[in-house]
Amino acid sequence: MCPVTQIFGVSISTYAIMIVIGFAAGLICAVLRRKINGIRADDLVACLFIAAAGALLGAKLFYMAQGFTSFLQLAKDTGYTFLEYFMDAGLVYYGGFIGGILFLFLAARLIKTPAWAMLDTILPSIPLMHAVGRVGCFSAGCCYGIPCDFGVFFDASPFAPHGVRLLPVQLIESACLLALFFFMLRYGKQKRPPGKILAVYLIGYGIIRFVLEFFRYDAFRGIYGVFSISQWVSLALIALGVFFWFCYPKSGQKKALV
Repeated sequence: MCPVTQIFGVSISTYAIMIVIGFAAGLICAVLRRKINGIRADDLVACLFIAAAGALLGAKLFYMAQGFTSFLQLAKDTGYTFLEYFMDAGLVYYGGFIGGILFLFLAARLIKTPAWAMLDTILPSIPLMHAVGRVGCFSAGCCYGIPCDFGVFFDASPFAPHGVRLLPVQLIESACLLALFFFMLRYGKQKRPPGKILAVYLIGYGIIRFVLEFFRYDAFRGIYGVFSISQWVSLALIALGVFFWFCYPKSGQKKALV
């Protein structure tokens, strides 16, 4: 675990470095796959950067929504502003995914490129980027797992409890995401009907996240009933993935979709 990396004498967050590496790897992967769906490289790069902006915004807003009642109390007691709350807010993956997809479709519409073809080109890159990002989480000590005898200490982390061994669930999720990435890469070697690659991702990652949430220990995730917020979202996305796999598009609509 190494929250900070020294580069030419400058301290840089290892988490930030891994995010940049993950984005670069995902971009390269998408560019190499663009011909499968007939996507131009310049359109792809533009859409991916716009989607990244949407992912950042969505990840922050989702985080803020989970702690909004605490913010209201803090704002009342100390004058803490919404802008300060936004700048201090962390990132929640599901919010980032939803924001990224919405901005991707918006970008495709603005650029006038086929939205589904663009999405299918980029989708396999998402678990790759996420896998690298989870290594960043491990380095920072956030998104940590339950206490266990074979865990690791995160004593250098400002997020995790100190002096207790915690399951490195971040690395477990990273390995699962890499497996999903290679599966999607293989499945996406040829052009697929709209919604099918998305279905693979939604079902695959939904199952991964739902199961691993049982081994998470960070308190800010939010618990509603028997499941965490992320588990409820996972169940919804799995159901959506099943819909895209079996019900969309209808045979008569296939030619009309872009």
